[in-house]
Amino acid sequence: MKKILIVLLSAIAVSAAAQPKIVAHRGFYKTPGSEENTISSLANAQRLGVYGVEFDVNMTSDGELIVFHGPKINSELDAQKNSWAEISQVILKNGHKIPTLRQWLEQGKKDPKTKLILELKKHATPQLETEAAEKVVALCKEIGVMEQMEFISFSRHACREFVRLAPENCITYVSSNLWTSVDAEVAKKEGFGGLSYNLNVMMNRPEIVSQANELGIATTLWMVENEEVTDWAIKHGVTYISTDFPDRMKAYLESVSAKK
Repeated sequence: MKKILIVLLSAIAVSAAAQPKIVAHRGFYKTPGSEENTISSLANAQRLGVYGVEFDVNMTSDGELIVFHGPKINSELDAQKNSWAEISQVILKNGHKIPTLRQWLEQGKKDPKTKLILELKKHATPQLETEAAEKVVALCKEIGVMEQMEFISFSRHACREFVRLAPENCITYVSSNLWTSVDAEVAKKEGFGGLSYNLNVMMNRPEIVSQANELGIATTLWMVENEEVTDWAIKHGVTYISTDFPDRMKAYLESVSAKK
């Protein structure tokens, strides 16, 4: 009886806590015929109706911004070392092509409710990251999607550049390093509005989340692929969960909400 009571109280505590919002990692691509970081995966996420879509941006050797995780594209091409003319010929799974950032943003603009969470990948030098960040922000302004944009990166330099270039937008530092030195206090000083850590970091250092909540810094937990981790995120007050299964996590959160 005591065990049942404990489980029941735990479930009540989870359902009563604030729910995290869902970020579709590289779009919603776990659907027939789709592929990650493609216009298809973005459109699928827009139809699903989640908080935002995370996607990866690289700058090619000739300065084109493309949406692809990379840096390796196949055995011959690299997203940062080859030209757009070469990369544009690549056919991905299910016949999809690698989109330019312009194409991605134009599709994103069709649904202003969906946040576009742009991860600028690390580049070979700080100078290249600065160039890429400047081109990213200029293009977002040209297309008219700045209000939808959030900028994230594993590169602290790139995050600092986005703070300089887009101070009105949320800038999030990402890390998978368990002993990362960028906690909420550091983020606050840097002007970062968010911290994004993987399971190994956040679930072993839950104090990062509580500190972030105290200082008004948003937190993102990745990758969240099951209900147990989602419950942990709810219990600890995580702001966002990033997942490859946004449909499943959305259905679960709705079921939890219905029990309140």
